[in-house]
Amino acid sequence: MRVRTLQRDPLIGSWRLHRAQQLGRYHLLDRIAFGGMAEIFRAKTFDADGHAHLVAVKRILSHLSVDDDFIQMLVDEAKIVSLLEHANIAQVYELARAHDEYYIAMEYVDGKDVRSIIEKLRAGGRGVPAAHAAFIAAETARALAAAHGVHDAGGRALELVHRDVSPSNVICSYLGEVKLCDFGIAKATVSRVKTKAGHIKGKVKYMSPEQALGKRVDHRSDLFSLGSVLYEMLTRTPPFQAPSEMELILKVREAKYSPVNSLEANVPDSLGAIVDRALARSREARFQSGEEMEAALRGFLLEHAPTYTRSTLGRFLRRLFEREIERELRLLEEYVVGEPEGDVGVNLIADALGPGAPYTQFSPEPPATGTRTVSTEARFDSMDTWVRRVEGDGGRDRDGGRDRGRDRGRGRR
Repeated sequence: MRVRTLQRDPLIGSWRLHRAQQLGRYHLLDRIAFGGMAEIFRAKTFDADGHAHLVAVKRILSHLSVDDDFIQMLVDEAKIVSLLEHANIAQVYELARAHDEYYIAMEYVDGKDVRSIIEKLRAGGRGVPAAHAAFIAAETARALAAAHGVHDAGGRALELVHRDVSPSNVICSYLGEVKLCDFGIAKATVSRVKTKAGHIKGKVKYMSPEQALGKRVDHRSDLFSLGSVLYEMLTRTPPFQAPSEMELILKVREAKYSPVNSLEANVPDSLGAIVDRALARSREARFQSGEEMEAALRGFLLEHAPTYTRSTLGRFLRRLFEREIERELRLLEEYVVGEPEGDVGVNLIADALGPGAPYTQFSPEPPATGTRTVSTEARFDSMDTWVRRVEGDGGRDRDGGRDRGRDRGRGRR
């Protein structure tokens, strides 16, 4: 299934609109990422009142859709993630099947992942400034604390481990929100599809030593991985590099790396010490919980950037990606929604989500009146107009203060 594109008309010299392709309850717009498991689209759907919503749709590649074990893994772990309700974790709406295709619909975060932020700054010879890096890491540690502490409806600890904390799985919105996403290889005690002993899953570059050894991992493995992400934000380079994957695995197992200050002298010693503790080879020497690592990072911010809020990060990102924001807003104007088909798909995790879940309000049917052109909630003439709309209070956080919602829900307990 592809998004059909109308070509340029040579007579009038203008671009015609793209027609969005329907998949279940969603109309697929532009493809924003592609990997070995799936391709990810921005997509549009409508609620019961006819209001449009942007979501992210991860369409599973066809060769994996016929792998029963893989699909069962997706179902099991999507059910686990459905238990997570937290401001720093991207919400999963459904894992569904429609038109013989499998896909995951999730919260769309309007921003950039940490990988894109690092690469943008690296091109200019810079790393992520210390305060921004510490804030992003603190928010991610907060997300991990919620995931690690989640319980099922019966009160049983799920012992969830993400196992793939990496720059591409941490997304920062243009408003300064930080979201951890893609629990696709997460490990929990309730999962029925077990990892074989000694089998390695995850991005090697960001693995913990025990993960690279194929040993049993616990929540402290994720904190090591977050330390690797923080290291790369500050220095522009990962802590572990090698010419081949096997050599890289050996380096990760040894957990030997160059100190942050040897690569970036401007990083405060106290932040370098946080990185060193997170990257300790021994699990016992690391931070013992996401809360502990978050507290250390918040302490750094309190000392070195006491007025920092998420709006500080948001303003930084909007300046950094000014051209991209303008292009992304314009691109949404180039799609039209056709007549919807009746097949809205079957949600394979409906029982875990329960009645009244957000997806039950989604429909591919646009309002009966008005244009079918795909756009944002309103049309914006410029990036400055967009900024005024999303941050109309002059730069303060949307809740009117400094992170007032910071302690909302640590996941279902």
